[in-house]
Amino acid sequence: MLIRQVRPLDAASGGTSSHPVDLRVHDGVIAEIAPRLSPAAGEESLEGGGAIAIPGLWDQHVHTGQLAQAHARLDTGGAGSVGVILELVRAELAHRREGRTDPRQALIGFGHRLVDFAVQPTVPALDEATGTVPTVLIGGDAHHAWLNSAALALLGLPPRDGILAEEDWFAIAPRLPELPGVAHSVATGAAMMQRQALERGVVGLVDMEWGRPWEVWQERPARMRVRTAVYPAELANAPGPTGTVLDGTGLVTMGPLKVIVDGALGSHSAYTRDMYSDGHGYAGRGVLSVGPQLLRDALSRARAQGLTAAVHAIGDAAAQVALEAIAEVGIAARIEHAQMLTDDDVDDMAALGVTASVQPAHLLDDRDATESVWPGHGAQAFRLRDLLTAGVPLALGSDAPVAPLDPWLAMAAAVHRSADDRPGWHPEQQLQPREALAASTDGITSLQVGGPADLVLLGSDPFADVPLGADGLMVDAAAREAAHRLRETVVLETLVAGHPPSGR
Repeated sequence: MLIRQVRPLDAASGGTSSHPVDLRVHDGVIAEIAPRLSPAAGEESLEGGGAIAIPGLWDQHVHTGQLAQAHARLDTGGAGSVGVILELVRAELAHRREGRTDPRQALIGFGHRLVDFAVQPTVPALDEATGTVPTVLIGGDAHHAWLNSAALALLGLPPRDGILAEEDWFAIAPRLPELPGVAHSVATGAAMMQRQALERGVVGLVDMEWGRPWEVWQERPARMRVRTAVYPAELANAPGPTGTVLDGTGLVTMGPLKVIVDGALGSHSAYTRDMYSDGHGYAGRGVLSVGPQLLRDALSRARAQGLTAAVHAIGDAAAQVALEAIAEVGIAARIEHAQMLTDDDVDDMAALGVTASVQPAHLLDDRDATESVWPGHGAQAFRLRDLLTAGVPLALGSDAPVAPLDPWLAMAAAVHRSADDRPGWHPEQQLQPREALAASTDGITSLQVGGPADLVLLGSDPFADVPLGADGLMVDAAAREAAHRLRETVVLETLVAGHPPSGR
């Protein structure tokens, strides 16, 4: 493949080539870069027309099974009470009856947050609204689900009054395709998911889905690069060390061990050093799902099997537990989310070489909740600038479907840190656009000979630095405009291993 007349951008410096160049791709890598290259006999070519060429984008944290169902789910995001959700459910079931949908088909919802509720969900209340239609309403942070009796029975679970949360829910989530209609929606959604990701310039993702995602991807045609995680319960079944090729295309490889140490802010279960405090009367320090010894044991087993580690830690106390275990075991690791960190945590991550795998779009949703339940601790949240300054590697993602699989949204959130008319939240933690890009390309900051031929062509360059004010912070209006440019970026073409999606 010969890619003609593009202007490569260096994410480390933000500079682009002053004159277009040609790129020759061979066996999935960039073989030549020169102002003009003559096509070889029978060589395909792609006209770049002076487009900006950047390294392919990655989403470092996705739950593909859950995301593949998203297109067919009832959206419960923004519902501030149990009553509102029940009205949404009733309206959806009425709509189905009018459309003559099979009444046995399960109803799956997603998006609500327990942190918004004054009254907690109960199974009897959901039963009253749904009857015999199997119903599963998943929290927006994916750390709990509200099931009715019909769904509980079909999944072989005993009757209960309240939600399923944390480990109990994680064990059930991979089994949702057992419910009527869900498997078909997953198959349809998986194809949509890859197409939409490629359209946004995503060439690869890390699949953090529960169960055995490597088996799913051996059956699902991959059009992009995928690294599949394994959880402690399936560690003995992992097909090989991190990096092991798992399919005939070479696109699917083994990823890290994933361990979930604590919960999430939206479910009042992130494990924190200080007590929660909010208007609903909740008080506590969250949930430590995996204690220090169990974590050390899991990490030691993973290291012996040649796996790296991805340790979920949202609360600052969870981060401390994770970092102590990582240091003791000596495993190459990432902290997933790294949402609340103390100065000591940041220093320890830098000293250990631990990557911060952060989802900036979460800060748009968690801004107000953080100030409510962790008053006075907002400066500890999403410390992107502090991490970068300390030398901690940054890897951005979405946690889709918790946030959209959209690296441009993630970069925009990292740059401006606001979802509304308010100034950026803790602007001292903002990143420049080129820094956000460098954290979104799986460590590849420039297109070079010998490097992977995973690249994205853009119609314009949205990565210009945002000017600083007299206080040393980004000028808010300029940061807002830069974030807007990132969100509106038009992707002209995405190539994986030198091939456009239509060519695979």
